[in-house]
Amino acid sequence: MFETQTFCKLSDSAASQGEHTIVRRATEELIQSEERLRDLFDEAPIAYVYENVDSRIVRANHAASRILGVSPEEITGMFRRSLVPDTPEAQRRLHEVREAMARGTETSGRVLEMRRKDNGRPLWIRLWSRPVAGAKYTRTMFIDVTDQVMSEQQNTLREARNAGLLDEIRGEQNFGDIIGASSGLRKLMKRIDLVAPTDATVLITGESGTGKELVAHEIHKRSARNGRALIQLNCSAVPEGLFESEFFGHMRGSFTGALKDKPGRFELADGGTLFLDEIGEVPLAMQAKLLRVLQEQELERIGDTRTRKVNVRVIAATNRDLAKEVDEGRFRQDLFYRLRVFPIEVPPLRERREDIAPLAAHFIKLSARRTNRPEPQITEAGLTQLASYHWPGNVRQLQNVIERSIILWQGGPFTFDLPTPRTSEKARDHAESHTSQALLTREELKRQERDAIVAALERTNGKISGPGGAAELLKIKPTTLASRISALGLKRKDALRMRGAAPSAL
Repeated sequence: MFETQTFCKLSDSAASQGEHTIVRRATEELIQSEERLRDLFDEAPIAYVYENVDSRIVRANHAASRILGVSPEEITGMFRRSLVPDTPEAQRRLHEVREAMARGTETSGRVLEMRRKDNGRPLWIRLWSRPVAGAKYTRTMFIDVTDQVMSEQQNTLREARNAGLLDEIRGEQNFGDIIGASSGLRKLMKRIDLVAPTDATVLITGESGTGKELVAHEIHKRSARNGRALIQLNCSAVPEGLFESEFFGHMRGSFTGALKDKPGRFELADGGTLFLDEIGEVPLAMQAKLLRVLQEQELERIGDTRTRKVNVRVIAATNRDLAKEVDEGRFRQDLFYRLRVFPIEVPPLRERREDIAPLAAHFIKLSARRTNRPEPQITEAGLTQLASYHWPGNVRQLQNVIERSIILWQGGPFTFDLPTPRTSEKARDHAESHTSQALLTREELKRQERDAIVAALERTNGKISGPGGAAELLKIKPTTLASRISALGLKRKDALRMRGAAPSAL
């Protein structure tokens, strides 16, 4: 019996020791697990805090301390709302978050504005909160989004500044449809104001793309003739044989294709203004007739014997040096002086760079509407880029560049695809060098033309018109070739010195 009791006591003791060992091991494992969880919590890269519904922090990890600018010793017991600035927007955001916590509602992705505890710098956090334990406290995770928010604010400010810049640019002093406020443009407008009320003939000169047509429109608009039509004719687009018909009109049947009576541009502009663009393209033979109409203010249609009186103010434009054309015999001197009663020169865009900004703003708005695209906001960097370019194509090139840029724009900064100044200067220097090398005197030009005509006649055995004729070879009209043969003083025997040419070929 004793042995039995002793054995039982030993068994109970062993069992007790075994249970104690199990409990001890479980406790140690639990402590180790808690330590691992604490380490994971404390060292997590994302900020975690436990806080009451009144925002008092019960526990926080190192990331939270670091983001909030509070030491780990100070953060426990601190009210997180004390870091929220006393501004209406910041307090409104805080109130919304606290209301959600009080209702026991999860908060996901809310952004709060705060101030760091250590240096007072702006701090923006995005937080996610989940209430626990009967909504008495919450577990909150948050990340620092200060850089993102500040960047968005800067972009918004930049857009607002750029929008204000465009409004300011568009508010620059403009002269009707002529946009800009540079000193060169102001001088131009003074000349327009001087000549517009008169009936004087105006010759507008300037490089291609500078806006000579707009100047003509502005003169007409400010004149006493603005109640009547402004008729335009681009002389470079008129075939050589149709100049007289375009200028003065024709009667039905006066030539092949004249199926009905047609008034010319002078008649259509009667009482108003006629704008002859690219006047330097008018052939010499037509210049004499044009001069007569300008002087006499009367004309006759082709095929008509009746003289018609007209009251037309003429504005002409050209990108050529007409004085040089006169010296070289390609433009009549008397017509030149008749047109140049009041000369106006439109300065190139590179000489009025102050106008690039308002022009760009105007073309951005215009091109966005025309292409049905959103209107981008131009930046100061973009304006600097435009202002530093040489603009050989002047205002027309600027408009085309902006329209192309709007079509290609996919959001973000609005940029322009322009050649570098060095490339532009090289191309310009090359063009100037080529032009300098190609300059010929009037006599040299005549000699070259005469030699070309004689060579063509020799090659075609004296045939001027028709297939294989000299006119076809020279790519000019037979009537023009005959006129040039006469003007150059070529004798029949000179032109027919080719092999076996027949006199009837001329």
